[in-house]
Amino acid sequence: MVFRLIAAVCLALLLQGCSSLFFYPMEPWVQNPARQGLDYEDVVLIHPDGLRIHGWWLPARGTARGTVYFLHGNAQNISTHLMNVHWLPERGYNVFLLDYRGYGLSEGNPDLEGAQADIQLGLDWLAQSRRLDGAPLVLFGQSLGGAMATGVLARERNDGFVDCVMLEAPFASYRDVASDVMARSWLLWPLRWMVLPTLPARANDPERQVAELAPRPLLILHSKEDPVVPYQQGRRLYAAARPPKTFQPLKGGHTQSVRDPAVRDRLVAFMQNNECAARPAAPAPASAPAEPEQAPAPVSEPGVEARATPASGYRF
Repeated sequence: MVFRLIAAVCLALLLQGCSSLFFYPMEPWVQNPARQGLDYEDVVLIHPDGLRIHGWWLPARGTARGTVYFLHGNAQNISTHLMNVHWLPERGYNVFLLDYRGYGLSEGNPDLEGAQADIQLGLDWLAQSRRLDGAPLVLFGQSLGGAMATGVLARERNDGFVDCVMLEAPFASYRDVASDVMARSWLLWPLRWMVLPTLPARANDPERQVAELAPRPLLILHSKEDPVVPYQQGRRLYAAARPPKTFQPLKGGHTQSVRDPAVRDRLVAFMQNNECAARPAAPAPASAPAEPEQAPAPVSEPGVEARATPASGYRF
């Protein structure tokens, strides 16, 4: 019976191109931005293959200092990842969240090539929608979202478009992170020799492409206690990148650091210090001088404490 089960799992993985190792989509929403007191707009993009790809546009409160293009990890959908960026409009940033095909209201079935096509579609929309209004564009990718975005931004057609890149808990190699995930299961471990060769070739690994992001400022954040994507994966990706680059060690669970106000300040400081934030508008004349706006200071500690419990399962 066990051998039959192993054979069935193996066959399913091969038929799906091992997509089940990378994608755990969820269709139902658990909330929308209005529940968090945010203004928002539904955005539906039509892919050239006919698929409808859904996202949310969250406008900044007041004058926008920039726009953050947020790409979530491999599980659930934008309704569950909203809490990673819901604080940015209050800090003066527009946010565009995109669901890859098969997630939320986005049509289709997820795979690496298709998801990267969806990321490109979002970039093209931002370029053509005139919503940036001359302010900087920052890409913020978490886990699988950061890994896939690295390959998209490395394309020549995207040179000079994104001003800054922030990646939390990214990985350096698709095959290596899949091998680590399979090693945690007695059922999947014996199948590595069959499954891993079907994953993207080494030439498509983020660590082979991340150098092309220069000279855009790059921030990589990774928790030393990450139970899903090993910390050394983030260090490897950082080592392969070219300056200007910054590495921020963290503590706590997987892709949950932005629940800590100190990490939020670190992200905002990175954008401001690397000219990925427009200067705030001068205050209107008043009878009494207004206090100047103070930019948050960067976090100087080697790590910050996340306030959430570690993620479970094979989500990345």
